[in-house]
Amino acid sequence: MRSSFLLAFTIFYGWSSIRRGFVYVLTYLSIPLAELFLIYIITRGDFVKFAIVGGLISVMANNGFSLIGDLVFLRLESRLQDLLVATSIGPSDYIMGLMLANLLYSSPGVILYIMLAVIYHVLTLTNFIPLLIDVTLLLFSTSSIGFFLASLVPHTRYGWGLAGLLSSILTIIPPVFYPYTFLPKSLYIPLLILPTTASAIFSQGITNLVNTSVEMLVVSFLVLLLESILFFFLSVRFSRWRER
Repeated sequence: MRSSFLLAFTIFYGWSSIRRGFVYVLTYLSIPLAELFLIYIITRGDFVKFAIVGGLISVMANNGFSLIGDLVFLRLESRLQDLLVATSIGPSDYIMGLMLANLLYSSPGVILYIMLAVIYHVLTLTNFIPLLIDVTLLLFSTSSIGFFLASLVPHTRYGWGLAGLLSSILTIIPPVFYPYTFLPKSLYIPLLILPTTASAIFSQGITNLVNTSVEMLVVSFLVLLLESILFFFLSVRFSRWRER
């Protein structure tokens, strides 16, 4: 990894985007905050802690999937990727640079959910580090998926649509905003192949929102860890880095 490139790209695509159009930061928060409000109203506050944890997971997952639109635009419209291909920068550096830039760009939303988690006693000193590792692995895996899919998209207009579709499906259908125990075991176990499911199960267990066995915590964490490694390898190895 080239730290100088990562720092420069994070400032170029992350911090500068916040300064130019802070209103777009709200797009990261619109769906999670809307679901937080609806869950609070419908359940009369009973499931608000699930909505807070789910909102944090949703923001991090949306970070990764939104890379699809960004990468397609930078590859097909601005041709930035063509410039990087001609340098010593590789796909792994590019993935990490965009991931850090988007993380900085969405940091107001992340900070907001961390504050809510502290206020509602969801986040504590004992679960802070495990939860941080969990959402970091989620960001890593979804960013890798986004990079791989973006390299296959033939036109810019498809990139943003695919990013929005994946973000909606993979943060609403899996047990992100509701207890995973609402689903039968025969359903949520297969859904572990989705990074958002593995992250949600581990997060709900480590924050004591759901009485989760140690075995289930270990399984969900290991699945998420393996998915992060596998998806990153696949994105670097099989994505279309150079145009034909």
